[in-house]
Amino acid sequence: MKAIEEELGVTQGHTTKDGLFTFTEVECLGACANAPMVQINDDYYEDLTPETTKSLLKALREAAKATGADGADGGLATQSIHITGAEDSRVQTGSAAQGRTYTANGVKIPAPGPLSGRDTCEPAKGLTSLTSEPWSTEVFRKDGVLD
Repeated sequence: MKAIEEELGVTQGHTTKDGLFTFTEVECLGACANAPMVQINDDYYEDLTPETTKSLLKALREAAKATGADGADGGLATQSIHITGAEDSRVQTGSAAQGRTYTANGVKIPAPGPLSGRDTCEPAKGLTSLTSEPWSTEVFRKDGVLD
């Protein structure tokens, strides 16, 4: 939150003067293992640090300037290839995209997904939950209530 406030110059609930970013805090993006993360339009950027957050916002602002997009413009995300659901081979995630971008209309855009290079939702330091042996039937209710 602090990195976003510092980079954008706005606090939660406000829009930047150029209209490109509105900063809204939410409690859940449905991907706890990928936190900290942000959602920008339909893209999730995961495994963020304060430095990568600022770098991401700078890169997106530069891409908007290069394309002439403003806060009311749908931008590159509204191109027909994205709307139709066709696979976009320009977009890579995980280790294939670490520190990488994809190019659309001659503009480099940060690739969505884990910025750490992680390929799956498993925590970077390995599993931290559900690590014990599965329970057997002796722990199940036997009073018939759930039958």
